Amino acid sequence: MAIYHAKDLLPLAQRTGRWVVRKINNQPVLYTTNLGSTIKMVSKAAQEVQVTVLDNGSPQVASQFYAYRVDQGAWQRVAAAKGTWKISLPDCQSHLIEVMTAGNTDLDPVWTGQAGFAIVVITSKAGALHPAPLQPLVDFIGDSITAGCWVAGRHASVDYRPESNYVGIASDRLGIDSVRIAYSAGGVLRPATGGVPVASQFLPKIDRTVRWAANQPDIVVINIGVNDRRYPTDQFVPAYDHFISLVESIFPESLILIMAPFSQTFRTEIIRCAHRHHLPVIDTMDWCTSFTDGLHPDQIGAQTAGQQLAETLAPFLKQFKGGKRQ
Repeated sequence: MAIYHAKDLLPLAQRTGRWVVRKINNQPVLYTTNLGSTIKMVSKAAQEVQVTVLDNGSPQVASQFYAYRVDQGAWQRVAAAKGTWKISLPDCQSHLIEVMTAGNTDLDPVWTGQAGFAIVVITSKAGALHPAPLQPLVDFIGDSITAGCWVAGRHASVDYRPESNYVGIASDRLGIDSVRIAYSAGGVLRPATGGVPVASQFLPKIDRTVRWAANQPDIVVINIGVNDRRYPTDQFVPAYDHFISLVESIFPESLILIMAPFSQTFRTEIIRCAHRHHLPVIDTMDWCTSFTDGLHPDQIGAQTAGQQLAETLAPFLKQFKGGKRQ
């Protein structure tokens, strides 16, 4: 039996999420505040894998959720309130296992408290776990739509689907590793929920006290601005322009792509800003016509938008292979 505590899990997780090791109630955990963060690992000769997590959200609201799958099969979801669950493997051969943070609520104080996702330990029965093979790496910066909120319905946490929102669909179709940097309701002017500040402040940090050692993705995709729709244009434009400059400074070697929001909010201003920075624009006009609430794509809308995004990103990814620029 192989036991992987937080420090052991970090090498399996840090490529595909904004994970850190921290202590909660004096217990070391693998920790993130981002939906869609994934542990991606290969089991060798294991019979089953057991995952133990904290239900770390607000006790007044729904449990946090995780999702997992084996060999890119169907995703399974489990409430963090369960504490521990087992992932059965079909045989003792080599298998790709993915565990993803998949649901929380706007009332979880992820920024000012310690209400992010916390994984305590993963145990592999009769076998070892290894990092997954490298694939091209893409960071997705955005809001609740990028995080995967409200895809399956109007219930917080239980109806979130980062595993199958537009980012999840595109990632699977393209065969990429991805990192989400996205918080519900956030924008370049509007703070996000859970105490999270505006995008220029949440990008370099995981919460109020923990800075993020930024990764080195091949591509960065920015899809933000819809939550700023109630602010005047003359405030939005300089804030958005400042944010793009910040992204360029944090990821100087990455190809940066700018998406217009699916709602087309500030479409003209966003495209002009991208052109000022000499950055490619992803035009999302008519990408998504099916929504849960008029704003967030439902599963049909997410499927369509994810396919469109995959087709758009594919030419940019041709220069990357095996996680390396060719």
